[in-house]
Amino acid sequence: MKLAVMALFFTGCAVQSNYEKAIADFVQTDRSGTWTDMKFKVIEIGEPTDITVGDSIKILTDKFESDKEKYLNNLKSSIERCTASRDKESFSSMKEFYQKQIDKNQTLLDSLLKTTVVLPEAYVNVPESKVLAKEIECKFSIVPPMYNNDARQEMTEKFMLNAAGDKCYRMTHSKTKK
Repeated sequence: MKLAVMALFFTGCAVQSNYEKAIADFVQTDRSGTWTDMKFKVIEIGEPTDITVGDSIKILTDKFESDKEKYLNNLKSSIERCTASRDKESFSSMKEFYQKQIDKNQTLLDSLLKTTVVLPEAYVNVPESKVLAKEIECKFSIVPPMYNNDARQEMTEKFMLNAAGDKCYRMTHSKTKK
């Protein structure tokens, strides 16, 4: 029994240190791949949140629908403006110009109404519960290069890691309450 508890403890520590190592490497490596020792220290690290195929599909679908709605609204607005301008116009050549714009935008609008989201091939036949990445919030401190320990900075950021939690893809500003 004691052996099982110790094994669970060490397994938990290994996972936690994987996250910490991935975050530390990411924070201390610049865009060109140069690692600089900034005396990185974790102050507090949250529980990772899994990002699944289902989450990713929802994000892609929501983005598609949002962009589609904006484009539809722009086309409708353009059709209304051109219709109002055409109706006020007294020159037949200008009425014809506005009508061409209306027809062109109406064709685009009709086509856009028929569109649906097309998901990447990588999501086909993949369970929605499959974990693609992990998001984790971390409060940490660093000392920028060429500064002494008096210049220690503390910050809280969110990190996106791979599913295994051993490689960090990006850091975003955390929007937690202070």
